Amino acid sequence: MIRQNVPQKAVSVRGVPGKPMRASQRLLGARMVGAARNLALAAILILLGLVLLEGISSWFLFLRDIARTSRAAVAERVHTRYDELLGWVNVENAAINNLYGEGRSLRTNAQGFRADHDYNVSPPPGKLRIICSGDSFTLGYGVDNDDTWCHILTRLDERLETVNAGQGGYGIDQAYLWYKRDGTRLQHDVHLFAFITADFWRMRYRSFHGYGKPFLELRDGELVVENVPVPRQAFYAPWIARNIQILNRLRTVQLLRSFLPAAGDPQLPSAAATREVMMKVIEELEALNRSQESRLVIVFLPTQIDYASDESLNLRRFLGRELNRRQIVFLDLIRDIRELPPGELGSLFITDESATHGFAAGHYSVKGNEFIARLIRERLAAIPDLSSRLDELGSSDFD
Repeated sequence: MIRQNVPQKAVSVRGVPGKPMRASQRLLGARMVGAARNLALAAILILLGLVLLEGISSWFLFLRDIARTSRAAVAERVHTRYDELLGWVNVENAAINNLYGEGRSLRTNAQGFRADHDYNVSPPPGKLRIICSGDSFTLGYGVDNDDTWCHILTRLDERLETVNAGQGGYGIDQAYLWYKRDGTRLQHDVHLFAFITADFWRMRYRSFHGYGKPFLELRDGELVVENVPVPRQAFYAPWIARNIQILNRLRTVQLLRSFLPAAGDPQLPSAAATREVMMKVIEELEALNRSQESRLVIVFLPTQIDYASDESLNLRRFLGRELNRRQIVFLDLIRDIRELPPGELGSLFITDESATHGFAAGHYSVKGNEFIARLIRERLAAIPDLSSRLDELGSSDFD
C-alpha cells in the first residue's frame, strides 16, 4: 500500500492552540483592551464630572451667599470715617436708627464715643466714671446703645457713669492708641481694657480686611508706631470686608492659601514678639491710668469658640502670671463662660437666625451683654479700693 502525504489542516487539540486560535485570541485581547480603555475613560469622565459638579456647586453657593450679603454691608462702614492714626473711628454725632434691626440703633456723641450725650472732662458729682476700651464686643455690635455691657453697668449701679470706647475690628494696638489720644482727655476712675483672642492676633498685621491700621513694635524697649499715617482703604476693601467669610469657604481660596500662607504680609512677628508688644502696651496703659489716678482693669472677654476650645489658654495663663507680677487686676471671663451648662450658652450670643445685619452673629445678645456686665460689676465690687470709693458715693441697689 502506497501512502500519500496529504496536507492536513491544522487542528486544535484542547489545550494546544493551533494557528487559527492565535488570531482569535489576538482579536479577543484587542477587544478586551478596548473595553478596558473605554471603562477607564468613562471612569475619568465621571470623576471629572463630579469634580466639575463640586466646583459648580461651590461657586453656585458662593454666588448665592454673595447675593445675600450684597445688602448686608459691614456696619462700621455706615458710622465710621478714615483716621490717619487709628485707621477708622466713629463719625461724630451719628444717629442711625435700626442699624442692627428694629429697635437696635447706634448713636455717637460729638467726641466719637457710642453715647447719647457728650461727656464733661470731669465726672458728674456722685459718679464713678469708667472708660470701656475694646473691639466690637465692647462697642455692642448687634444691639442698641442701651444694651451694650458697658452701658448696662450703669443700670446695675446708678453710681457709675460709663464711656463706650469700643470699635469694630480694633486690635489691642488700636484700642490702646485711641485711649491714649482721646480717652485720657476725660477724667476717669476705672479703665476697663477689654479684648478677645482675635484682638491679640490683629496686632501682627498692618491691615484688617483691606483697611489700613497702625502697627506697633518694640525698639530698644520702647513702643514705636509704624504704618502711619495709615494708608487709606483699597477700592476692594469694602467688598472683601463684607464677604471675607464667604471667600474663605471657597476651595480655590483654601488651596491658594495652602501654598501662600503668608501672602501679602511675609514678615509677620512671632507670637512671642507680639506678647512682648502687648505687655509693653499694658505697662503704658498702667502708667497712663496711674497719672489719672485711675485703676486699670484688664478684661479677657469670651466668645463662643472659647466655650469648647482651649485655644486661648496659653495666652490667658501668660497674662495671669505677668499681670499678677505687676499687680494689675485681670478679669478672665472665659473661665466663667466655660462653667455654664451647654443649654445656657446659645442665648448669650446672636445666632445666624436672629441676626438681622451682616456679621452680627456670634456677638453678644442683649442677654449676653447683661451676663458680661454682671460679672464685671461683681468683680469690681470685690476690689477693695474701688469698693471703698463706691461706698463713699453712697449705697446702691445692685440689681
